[in-house]
Amino acid sequence: MFKFLRKYSSWILVIGGSLLMITFLAPQAITGLAQYSASTGSTWANVGPNGDKVSVGEFDLLQRQTRLINELQGNPLNQLGVGSSPAHWYLMLREAREAGLIPGPSSGRAIAEGIAQSIGDGVTGDSVILNLGRKAGLSPQQTIQTLSEIAGTTELIRMVMGAGRISDVRLRAEAARKSLGVSADVVIIDARTDATIQAPAPSDEKLGEQLSEFGNNVPGSGEQGFGYLIPDRFKLEWLEIPNSAIEAAVEKSDALDPVALRKAFIRDPNKYGAGTSASASPSFEQFRARVRSSVLKDEVDKMRDDISKFASDQLQFPRRGFSNNGIHLNLPEDWAERKISFNQLATDIEKEFGIPLPSYTSTGSEWLEGTDLGATGDYAALSRARTDRFGRTPMGVQQVVEAMQEFGGNDTVPVQAQVSFPPMETITGDIFIVRATEAEAAREPNDLDEVREQVTKDLEGLYRFDVLEERLPELLAQARTDGLRSVANDFDVAVDFSPDIREVNLQILIQYGANISGSIPGVDSSKDAIADIIEQAMKLDPTTAIAEQPIDKRLFAVTLPDELKILLVKVDKVAPLSQEQWETLLGGDGRFQQTIAQDLAPTNANELFTLESMTDRHQFVLSRDDDDEEELEETTEEPAA
Repeated sequence: MFKFLRKYSSWILVIGGSLLMITFLAPQAITGLAQYSASTGSTWANVGPNGDKVSVGEFDLLQRQTRLINELQGNPLNQLGVGSSPAHWYLMLREAREAGLIPGPSSGRAIAEGIAQSIGDGVTGDSVILNLGRKAGLSPQQTIQTLSEIAGTTELIRMVMGAGRISDVRLRAEAARKSLGVSADVVIIDARTDATIQAPAPSDEKLGEQLSEFGNNVPGSGEQGFGYLIPDRFKLEWLEIPNSAIEAAVEKSDALDPVALRKAFIRDPNKYGAGTSASASPSFEQFRARVRSSVLKDEVDKMRDDISKFASDQLQFPRRGFSNNGIHLNLPEDWAERKISFNQLATDIEKEFGIPLPSYTSTGSEWLEGTDLGATGDYAALSRARTDRFGRTPMGVQQVVEAMQEFGGNDTVPVQAQVSFPPMETITGDIFIVRATEAEAAREPNDLDEVREQVTKDLEGLYRFDVLEERLPELLAQARTDGLRSVANDFDVAVDFSPDIREVNLQILIQYGANISGSIPGVDSSKDAIADIIEQAMKLDPTTAIAEQPIDKRLFAVTLPDELKILLVKVDKVAPLSQEQWETLLGGDGRFQQTIAQDLAPTNANELFTLESMTDRHQFVLSRDDDDEEELEETTEEPAA
């Protein structure tokens, strides 16, 4: 026996040690497996009216699937935030399954093949599946199934976004409303401008409050158009050298004397059309007028170029050696004294080229805005000047000014205040040499006095509008008793007739596809005004003549708070949608349906498929608090093998 033990002692130690190890570890392993089984089998959430349970084991798979979704960055699911929320993904998947939109595995494989083709370089669908599965912690079969489910949920989003939302009944109702034509007498009382309305004067305290509330708004953009932000503004000076002055100088030059013209003809007769002459030896006299016209043009162009170059050289000379800040110059403190004055430059140009003294203009103390340099107005001639120094597309004065360093600058246009712009020309050849003497970027007013006039005007208009609203019942009663004209006379305004107030002109829509509404003198195509008038007109009895209907039904008021206007409207005629028009609309190419759809709020996936909205829709309740999410993730990790 001892001999046997001695002979196999090594094997006995190995086997015995292994048995001891198993005995020691077995309880711990059994406990771990039991805990994992218990955790994955426990309830993660309840969903639906019956409170159906969703296990933690399902959560584990959902969590891995969201990792895969995160890898597909271009997918709509990621745009909704589904890739970061297993609960969100579960609800999307539940909704797609209920709709029967989850396809088979072949769809998942097709997605993988599509990804592989977009990558190229010999990548296959199988390698995409393996790679995505590895990153998400999914088996190949689970990866294919997840891709199929992603396809189904994506299709759900697409279908909802593209679903038709206009029933036949609604379409006809909208057609009846939008095509309704109304003829009416209209009185417009504008509280901003009507000084006949007595209202209290605003105090400095109220003016200050108004400025504080709207001081940072661009004029016309704030509530009721209130805004007092001082825009980018500047002051200019410029020299103008008319093309006619250059032509006059050339006319007096030796370039147009008979000898010079004859020499020009002899040098290149073909240039003046002599090469196509039937005569064997065409004479100069035959082409004198043509030669003179051509030489004049060439000499004028040359002098114009020479003047521009001379002016540029004179203006650049004082700033030679200056350092740069990017593409702009660092101007010294004494630059105002060192720079050449435009009056001096005008004198130098007159002497150099023998032309009349170029005219000098300055805006002086007046600040200009970019819109002041329009095609009409005091600066129309200047606005027509262009330069091609900054690219192939010529830039006008307004564009150059807006690119100034003081207004934010432009990477390719080195212009700034106190430095002249490149010489600019109009299409007729007039030269403009321009310089901004001052520039100030947009800012809030420093104090009330800077914008007191506009703030006062706005508040007075607001107060007058409040008075009008209070008097509205009285004004309506007066109009219904004494007529619209009596009210119009009190406010010194006219009674305007609007023959075609409607939301959509059907004839233009059907024929040209253009969505054009009617208009009202004084408010043009105000959607609010037209909508209110149409709504009131639709309440009238279509079976009874307008004149026979109660005056309080066909004479009403429309208030426009944003415009500080009140309209008194008396309906004269209503033209409803006819059967023939309705049939024409239905038989068209869908333009009217498109017009109706434009006015409907589009389906917003960001609202319809948010986690919050889907949680409410599916009665989804987590069994654990959000604070326990990290703990839940730890408990759902797979046990070690």
